[in-house]
Amino acid sequence: MINRTSNETPNASGNGSMNPAAMKGKRKVLIIGAGSTGLALAQGLKKAGINFKIFEKEESPIRKRNWSMGLHWGLEPLEYLMSAEILKQIEQTQVDPHVATKDTDRLPMYNGQTGELITEIKSHKFYRLRRDKFRAMLLQGIDVQWGKSVCDIVYSPGGERVSVKFEDGTEELGALVIATDGPHSTVRSLLVGEEAAKVTPIDYASTMCFTRHTREHALFLRAQPHHPLYQVAPHPNGYCAWLSLHDGDDSEHPENWIFFHYISFPEPRDEVNNRTMREHVLHQKELARQFVDPWRSVFEWMPEDSEVWYSKLRNWDPSLPEHKWDNRQGRVTLAGDAAHPMTFQRGQGLNHAIQDAYRVCKAIKSFWNEGDFIIEQRSAALQGYEDEMIPRAEEEVRLSEENSIKVHEWSKVMQSPSLRKGMQVDKKDC
Repeated sequence: MINRTSNETPNASGNGSMNPAAMKGKRKVLIIGAGSTGLALAQGLKKAGINFKIFEKEESPIRKRNWSMGLHWGLEPLEYLMSAEILKQIEQTQVDPHVATKDTDRLPMYNGQTGELITEIKSHKFYRLRRDKFRAMLLQGIDVQWGKSVCDIVYSPGGERVSVKFEDGTEELGALVIATDGPHSTVRSLLVGEEAAKVTPIDYASTMCFTRHTREHALFLRAQPHHPLYQVAPHPNGYCAWLSLHDGDDSEHPENWIFFHYISFPEPRDEVNNRTMREHVLHQKELARQFVDPWRSVFEWMPEDSEVWYSKLRNWDPSLPEHKWDNRQGRVTLAGDAAHPMTFQRGQGLNHAIQDAYRVCKAIKSFWNEGDFIIEQRSAALQGYEDEMIPRAEEEVRLSEENSIKVHEWSKVMQSPSLRKGMQVDKKDC
């Protein structure tokens, strides 16, 4: 059970207060969540020489589910956070490290019924990253405390410190907490309550599929005129299909390549989907018969006993009044998917997450002074981060939801934010 945050007096030694000199030695940033946001922030703090600890509820970095992500305008804030030595490895974290990313890369959008090219969506330099490889890059030199599930956060009355309590009975004192613990964030529930923290579904769902194919079929799926790495296809009947390479590490053996594909479809937000795994696969195959190649074939060739995962499209808008949290004099805030989970069809989630890590890192650097900071400076810096992040995230949550809706409504596809704006955002202070 999740406990609400509370004011608390005892520290680890039983005292109700701590003098400033003693506190200075204990001042560190506590990062909750070792996904892309938390690890990027950890790299930035390490680069800046700021003391931190990072905690993750998973027992290890190895996860059963894996996926790919698009990094484009988020590269600039990532360059600020990372050492040049580590960042130069980014090409190797791509779904196919043998295909160089170019400034001229575009995301092609096709008519799923006819195969006609609708447009090429504009972006910054577009890296298609595999999550496990990107995370491994970010983990270099970072000591993560694994298997640490948060159960409560408590605050000293004077504003000096914050304590995170874990389900294993341990606790950690720090100067502030940055929660990057994902779309179903425990810390978000502690800050706004379990009901308000729940993500909001929209009227669409998808089934994520990862498949291997014969050498002949794999080469066909990457053949021209289709893009060899990624492509998207809305359909006049109200569906939207995606196909991309997920793992092309073994360039000599296409039969070892893994492809990622889905067809998203209308589904009322309050509908409970009880399909079995096999039924999800058969449903995707049925939808794919309405599409041209390569979508028709990639689903036709998918074994019926494939492991897939179903997901309702969901988001959470941090700007809503019922979602407002108290950052407790700059001692706790949210970032990444903990702050603004969004639908994925505009490809913005990772980029805003890295921007959050950049903004938080700059905010902390502005007051840290080797840990000898004034509470009011910390409060102002974290409030400044939230004042920038919340309206930025609100706009993107809204645009991403609008995009997901319009790519499923054929008469409105050309008005979707992806086509109107590309994958770019207004220039940030990167």
